[in-house]
Amino acid sequence: MEEVDQKELNLPSRKRTSKTTKGVSNFERNQKIREIIFKVVTSELTQGQALKILRMDIIGLKQDAYAKLVKVSRKTISEIENDRGNYTADVINKVFKPFGLKVGLVPQSTHLLAAIFTKQDFD
Repeated sequence: MEEVDQKELNLPSRKRTSKTTKGVSNFERNQKIREIIFKVVTSELTQGQALKILRMDIIGLKQDAYAKLVKVSRKTISEIENDRGNYTADVINKVFKPFGLKVGLVPQSTHLLAAIFTKQDFD
């Protein structure tokens, strides 16, 4: 997973989701990202739910500020987060890029999936 430093985002004026939202350390950010990846892969979260959690908890930006960051419309962010619309891999990659994530193949086999998460050899 590619790590993205908060300074690399170059946000001149950040519109936090809340004045009480505080930043997270690199360790906390990476842990949260791993947790969300696992939940998406195991179908506990949708892609849209994952984006909303990452946007709010990791970067702490409102939809409009995040949309400007990733160069898509606020409506696109809203539709993805609410699991509406049918977006191309290019658009999905744009919105997940700040977290070092992109579209990929996910095995349907629970055996293969378990092997990936435990780094076992593939039989």
